[in-house]
Amino acid sequence: MNNLNICACQINIFWENYELNFEKVKKIIAENSQNTDIIIFPEMFLTGFSMNTNIAINENHTYFENLKKIAVDSKVSFCGSIMIEENGYYFNRFYYFSSTGNIYKYNKRHLFRMANEHHFYTVGNSQLIFNEKKIRIAPFICYDLRFPVWMRNENNKYDIIIVVANWPHKRKEVWEVLLRARAIENQSYVIGVNRIGEDANNILYSGGTCIFDFQGKLLAKANDFDERIIKTNLNIQELEEFRLSFPVYLDADKFQIIK
Repeated sequence: MNNLNICACQINIFWENYELNFEKVKKIIAENSQNTDIIIFPEMFLTGFSMNTNIAINENHTYFENLKKIAVDSKVSFCGSIMIEENGYYFNRFYYFSSTGNIYKYNKRHLFRMANEHHFYTVGNSQLIFNEKKIRIAPFICYDLRFPVWMRNENNKYDIIIVVANWPHKRKEVWEVLLRARAIENQSYVIGVNRIGEDANNILYSGGTCIFDFQGKLLAKANDFDERIIKTNLNIQELEEFRLSFPVYLDADKFQIIK
Protein backbone atom coordinates (compact mmCIF):
# COMPACT_ATOMS: atom_id res chain seq x y z
CA MET A 1 0.00 0.00 0.00
CA ASN A 2 1.00 3.62 -0.51
CA ASN A 3 1.56 6.20 2.18
CA LEU A 4 -0.33 9.49 2.28
CA ASN A 5 1.09 12.97 2.75
CA ILE A 6 -1.47 14.99 4.68
CA CYS A 7 -1.78 18.75 5.06
CA ALA A 8 -4.23 19.78 7.83
CA CYS A 9 -5.18 23.47 7.77
CA GLN A 10 -6.10 25.18 11.04
CA ILE A 11 -7.42 28.52 9.79
CA ASN A 12 -9.54 31.44 10.84
CA ILE A 13 -12.73 31.73 8.81
CA PHE A 14 -14.18 35.06 7.69
CA TRP A 15 -17.81 35.11 8.81
CA GLU A 16 -20.17 34.43 5.89
CA ASN A 17 -17.66 35.87 3.42
CA TYR A 18 -17.27 33.55 0.44
CA GLU A 19 -14.84 35.79 -1.42
CA LEU A 20 -12.27 36.15 1.36
CA ASN A 21 -12.47 32.51 2.41
CA PHE A 22 -12.20 31.28 -1.15
CA GLU A 23 -9.11 33.38 -1.78
CA LYS A 24 -7.54 32.08 1.43
CA VAL A 25 -8.23 28.47 0.48
CA LYS A 26 -6.93 29.02 -3.05
CA LYS A 27 -3.69 30.52 -1.70
CA ILE A 28 -3.14 27.68 0.79
CA ILE A 29 -3.63 25.07 -1.90
CA ALA A 30 -1.23 26.83 -4.27
CA GLU A 31 1.45 27.03 -1.57
CA ASN A 32 1.07 23.46 -0.30
CA SER A 33 0.21 21.31 -3.31
CA GLN A 34 3.73 20.01 -3.88
CA ASN A 35 4.43 16.58 -2.37
CA THR A 36 0.97 16.57 -0.79
CA ASP A 37 -1.84 14.08 -1.40
CA ILE A 38 -4.65 15.65 0.63
CA ILE A 39 -5.24 19.15 1.99
CA ILE A 40 -7.94 19.30 4.67
CA PHE A 41 -9.95 22.38 5.68
CA PRO A 42 -12.40 22.76 8.61
CA GLU A 43 -16.18 22.48 8.70
CA MET A 44 -17.99 25.15 6.65
CA PHE A 45 -14.66 26.61 5.54
CA LEU A 46 -16.30 29.12 3.18
CA THR A 47 -18.74 30.67 5.69
CA GLY A 48 -18.13 29.60 9.27
CA PHE A 49 -20.71 27.57 11.22
CA SER A 50 -23.71 29.64 10.21
CA MET A 51 -27.45 28.93 10.36
CA ASN A 52 -28.08 31.59 7.70
CA THR A 53 -29.10 29.24 4.90
CA ASN A 54 -30.04 32.23 2.74
CA ILE A 55 -26.39 32.39 1.71
CA ALA A 56 -26.06 28.69 0.82
CA ILE A 57 -24.69 27.88 -2.61
CA ASN A 58 -25.54 24.97 -4.88
CA GLU A 59 -23.27 22.76 -6.98
CA ASN A 60 -23.75 24.98 -10.02
CA HIS A 61 -22.38 28.04 -8.27
CA THR A 62 -19.17 29.66 -9.50
CA TYR A 63 -17.35 29.04 -6.22
CA PHE A 64 -18.18 25.36 -6.36
CA GLU A 65 -17.10 25.04 -9.97
CA ASN A 66 -13.86 26.83 -9.19
CA LEU A 67 -13.09 24.48 -6.30
CA LYS A 68 -13.40 21.50 -8.66
CA LYS A 69 -11.08 23.19 -11.13
CA ILE A 70 -8.47 24.04 -8.49
CA ALA A 71 -8.17 20.38 -7.45
CA VAL A 72 -7.50 19.23 -10.99
CA ASP A 73 -5.22 22.12 -11.94
CA SER A 74 -3.20 21.88 -8.73
CA LYS A 75 -3.00 18.09 -8.94
CA VAL A 76 -3.87 17.78 -5.25
CA SER A 77 -7.04 16.56 -3.54
CA PHE A 78 -8.63 18.69 -0.83
CA CYS A 79 -11.70 18.60 1.38
CA GLY A 80 -13.86 20.26 4.02
CA SER A 81 -17.56 20.92 4.52
CA ILE A 82 -19.73 23.51 2.76
CA MET A 83 -23.19 24.96 3.36
CA ILE A 84 -25.06 23.62 0.34
CA GLU A 85 -28.57 23.93 -1.12
CA GLU A 86 -30.08 21.09 -3.11
CA ASN A 87 -33.69 20.96 -4.33
CA GLY A 88 -34.86 23.31 -1.60
CA TYR A 89 -33.06 21.46 1.20
CA TYR A 90 -29.92 22.56 3.01
CA PHE A 91 -27.01 20.36 4.01
CA ASN A 92 -23.81 20.68 6.00
CA ARG A 93 -21.97 18.61 3.42
CA PHE A 94 -18.42 17.30 3.37
CA TYR A 95 -16.86 17.48 -0.09
CA TYR A 96 -13.74 15.73 -1.27
CA PHE A 97 -12.47 17.37 -4.45
CA SER A 98 -10.15 14.80 -5.98
CA SER A 99 -7.20 15.74 -8.14
CA THR A 100 -8.63 13.31 -10.71
CA GLY A 101 -11.81 15.37 -11.03
CA ASN A 102 -13.98 13.02 -8.96
CA ILE A 103 -16.09 14.45 -6.13
CA TYR A 104 -17.15 12.53 -3.03
CA LYS A 105 -19.71 13.89 -0.58
CA TYR A 106 -21.11 13.13 2.85
CA ASN A 107 -24.00 14.88 4.62
CA LYS A 108 -23.51 15.49 8.34
CA ARG A 109 -25.38 12.81 10.27
CA HIS A 110 -25.53 14.38 13.74
CA LEU A 111 -26.79 17.95 13.59
CA PHE A 112 -25.83 20.07 16.57
CA ARG A 113 -29.13 20.75 18.30
CA MET A 114 -27.56 23.10 20.86
CA ALA A 115 -27.11 25.57 17.97
CA ASN A 116 -30.46 24.55 16.38
CA GLU A 117 -28.61 23.12 13.39
CA HIS A 118 -31.33 20.46 13.06
CA HIS A 119 -33.90 23.22 12.41
CA PHE A 120 -32.02 24.54 9.40
CA TYR A 121 -30.25 21.58 7.81
CA THR A 122 -31.33 18.14 6.62
CA VAL A 123 -29.81 15.17 8.41
CA GLY A 124 -27.59 12.77 6.48
CA ASN A 125 -28.33 9.05 6.48
CA SER A 126 -25.43 7.50 4.60
CA GLN A 127 -21.80 6.94 5.47
CA LEU A 128 -19.06 7.48 2.95
CA ILE A 129 -15.81 5.66 2.32
CA PHE A 130 -13.67 6.76 -0.59
CA ASN A 131 -10.18 5.90 -1.82
CA GLU A 132 -7.08 7.98 -2.28
CA LYS A 133 -4.14 5.99 -3.66
CA LYS A 134 -6.13 2.83 -2.75
CA ILE A 135 -6.25 3.93 0.89
CA ARG A 136 -9.75 3.97 2.37
CA ILE A 137 -10.94 7.15 4.06
CA ALA A 138 -14.11 7.81 6.10
CA PRO A 139 -15.16 11.46 6.64
CA PHE A 140 -17.23 12.86 9.50
CA ILE A 141 -18.26 16.35 10.61
CA CYS A 142 -17.81 17.88 14.07
CA TYR A 143 -20.69 16.67 16.31
CA ASP A 144 -20.48 13.22 14.62
CA LEU A 145 -17.36 12.71 16.73
CA ARG A 146 -19.47 12.13 19.85
CA PHE A 147 -21.23 9.09 18.35
CA PRO A 148 -18.90 6.08 18.19
CA VAL A 149 -21.50 3.68 16.81
CA TRP A 150 -21.92 5.79 13.68
CA MET A 151 -18.15 5.97 13.25
CA ARG A 152 -17.46 2.32 14.05
CA ASN A 153 -14.90 0.66 11.78
CA GLU A 154 -16.69 -2.62 11.10
CA ASN A 155 -14.35 -5.27 9.69
CA ASN A 156 -11.66 -2.64 9.08
CA LYS A 157 -13.62 -1.04 6.27
CA TYR A 158 -11.51 2.13 6.39
CA ASP A 159 -7.93 3.13 7.22
CA ILE A 160 -8.25 6.84 8.00
CA ILE A 161 -10.88 8.97 9.72
CA ILE A 162 -11.15 12.64 8.79
CA VAL A 163 -13.14 14.88 11.15
CA VAL A 164 -13.66 18.49 10.03
CA ALA A 165 -15.04 20.81 12.69
CA ASN A 166 -15.96 24.16 14.18
CA TRP A 167 -15.40 22.91 17.73
CA PRO A 168 -15.52 25.65 20.43
CA HIS A 169 -12.59 26.40 22.72
CA LYS A 170 -14.62 25.76 25.88
CA ARG A 171 -14.88 22.07 24.95
CA LYS A 172 -11.37 21.63 23.54
CA GLU A 173 -10.39 18.89 26.03
CA VAL A 174 -13.35 16.80 24.89
CA TRP A 175 -12.30 17.22 21.25
CA GLU A 176 -8.84 15.75 21.76
CA VAL A 177 -10.01 12.93 24.03
CA LEU A 178 -12.66 11.82 21.54
CA LEU A 179 -10.28 11.94 18.58
CA ARG A 180 -7.80 9.75 20.43
CA ALA A 181 -10.55 7.34 21.50
CA ARG A 182 -11.84 6.98 17.93
CA ALA A 183 -8.29 6.15 16.78
CA ILE A 184 -7.78 3.46 19.43
CA GLU A 185 -11.17 1.78 19.21
CA ASN A 186 -11.19 1.73 15.39
CA GLN A 187 -7.49 0.93 14.87
CA SER A 188 -7.36 3.77 12.39
CA TYR A 189 -5.47 6.97 11.77
CA VAL A 190 -7.55 9.97 12.84
CA ILE A 191 -7.18 13.50 11.51
CA GLY A 192 -9.13 16.22 13.31
CA VAL A 193 -9.15 19.63 11.63
CA ASN A 194 -10.66 22.55 13.53
CA ARG A 195 -10.82 26.31 13.00
CA ILE A 196 -9.55 29.19 15.11
CA GLY A 197 -10.95 32.68 15.69
CA GLU A 198 -14.30 34.03 16.80
CA ASP A 199 -17.59 33.97 14.94
CA ALA A 200 -20.46 36.47 14.85
CA ASN A 201 -22.08 34.68 17.81
CA ASN A 202 -19.03 35.40 19.99
CA ILE A 203 -18.05 31.74 20.03
CA LEU A 204 -14.30 31.30 20.41
CA TYR A 205 -12.39 28.57 18.57
CA SER A 206 -8.85 27.63 19.57
CA GLY A 207 -8.16 24.93 16.98
CA GLY A 208 -6.55 21.83 18.41
CA THR A 209 -6.04 20.39 14.95
CA CYS A 210 -4.22 17.09 15.44
CA ILE A 211 -3.40 13.73 13.94
CA PHE A 212 -3.34 10.42 15.85
CA ASP A 213 -2.11 7.03 14.76
CA PHE A 214 -3.97 3.73 15.16
CA GLN A 215 -2.76 3.28 18.76
CA GLY A 216 -3.74 6.77 19.86
CA LYS A 217 -0.24 8.22 19.58
CA LEU A 218 -0.18 11.92 18.76
CA LEU A 219 1.70 12.43 15.49
CA ALA A 220 1.20 16.16 15.01
CA LYS A 221 -0.69 19.04 16.58
CA ALA A 222 -1.14 22.75 15.83
CA ASN A 223 -0.72 25.29 18.61
CA ASP A 224 -3.93 26.70 20.05
CA PHE A 225 -5.14 30.00 18.53
CA ASP A 226 -2.43 29.77 15.89
CA GLU A 227 -3.30 29.79 12.20
CA ARG A 228 -1.13 26.90 11.19
CA ILE A 229 -0.78 24.14 8.62
CA ILE A 230 0.53 20.83 9.92
CA LYS A 231 1.92 18.14 7.69
CA THR A 232 2.60 14.47 8.25
CA ASN A 233 3.02 11.22 6.41
CA LEU A 234 0.69 8.33 7.24
CA ASN A 235 2.32 4.92 6.93
CA ILE A 236 -0.35 2.44 5.88
CA GLN A 237 1.96 -0.57 6.04
CA GLU A 238 2.50 0.05 9.76
CA LEU A 239 -1.26 0.21 10.21
CA GLU A 240 -1.77 -3.11 8.43
CA GLU A 241 0.98 -4.81 10.42
CA PHE A 242 -0.50 -3.63 13.70
CA ARG A 243 -3.97 -4.87 12.76
CA LEU A 244 -2.55 -8.29 11.92
CA SER A 245 -0.63 -8.53 15.19
CA PHE A 246 -3.49 -7.21 17.34
CA PRO A 247 -6.78 -8.02 15.53
CA VAL A 248 -9.29 -6.46 17.93
CA TYR A 249 -11.88 -6.18 15.17
CA LEU A 250 -12.35 -9.97 15.11
CA ASP A 251 -14.05 -9.75 18.52
CA ALA A 252 -16.15 -6.67 17.83
CA ASP A 253 -19.87 -6.79 18.59
CA LYS A 254 -22.22 -6.98 15.63
CA PHE A 255 -24.85 -4.29 15.30
CA GLN A 256 -27.19 -2.61 12.84
CA ILE A 257 -27.72 1.12 12.52
CA ILE A 258 -31.39 1.98 12.11
CA LYS A 259 -31.59 5.04 9.90
